[in-house]
Amino acid sequence: MKLKNRFLQLGTLSILLTVAACSGGKKQDSGNQANEPEKLQDMAENENTTGMHKQHNNLTENFAHKDIVILDEVYPVNEQTQAELEEVIDAYLLLKDALVNEDINAADKAIVTMENKINAVKPESLDGEGLDAWKDHIGLYEDKLQEMQHVKSLEDKRSYFSHISEIMYCTIKSFGLKEGDLFAIHCPMAFDGNGAYWISDNKEIQNPYLDENMPTCGEIKEEL
Repeated sequence: MKLKNRFLQLGTLSILLTVAACSGGKKQDSGNQANEPEKLQDMAENENTTGMHKQHNNLTENFAHKDIVILDEVYPVNEQTQAELEEVIDAYLLLKDALVNEDINAADKAIVTMENKINAVKPESLDGEGLDAWKDHIGLYEDKLQEMQHVKSLEDKRSYFSHISEIMYCTIKSFGLKEGDLFAIHCPMAFDGNGAYWISDNKEIQNPYLDENMPTCGEIKEEL
């Protein structure tokens, strides 16, 4: 009988401890839930202030060239300048397609077209950091396009195209061009496994670096 009472006492004590623990846990959860909207709001604010260009900062860390100017915030351009800059992109896409098709003559023509479109951009419509960024980009474009035109082999042209693609990414992001219509794609197998990026206006992978044996090697890294 004493043993039975002992078990009953232990059982009652166990129930009381369990109830107390659950009650305490609920209070703690309630406190966490009360703070949860504030935490979510803080997270949202952080994403709004620092997340806008977080993705491109991570992507550019993998570029072969680390010194290309890329603005932290989009520089607003007028309609005419935007149209001029987007014609540079269109010429770049012609060059990309020529390399996909392994057409050296078409690539050389696209290089000339891209040079002409770059020179058609009127710098007087830019000022401050926007002008500084474009001066940096235009100098790099001119150097790489001239070098690309002088080399004869498809492989050498592709190498220079990879540099031009990195500059193009920085131009697109700095001036907010063709938003929602372009994709930054990475091929890890290009150039003996060193990898390379390119810009496309199509989600379908058409690799400008590899031959016809691996035309679909690549992964979309960012929707621009």
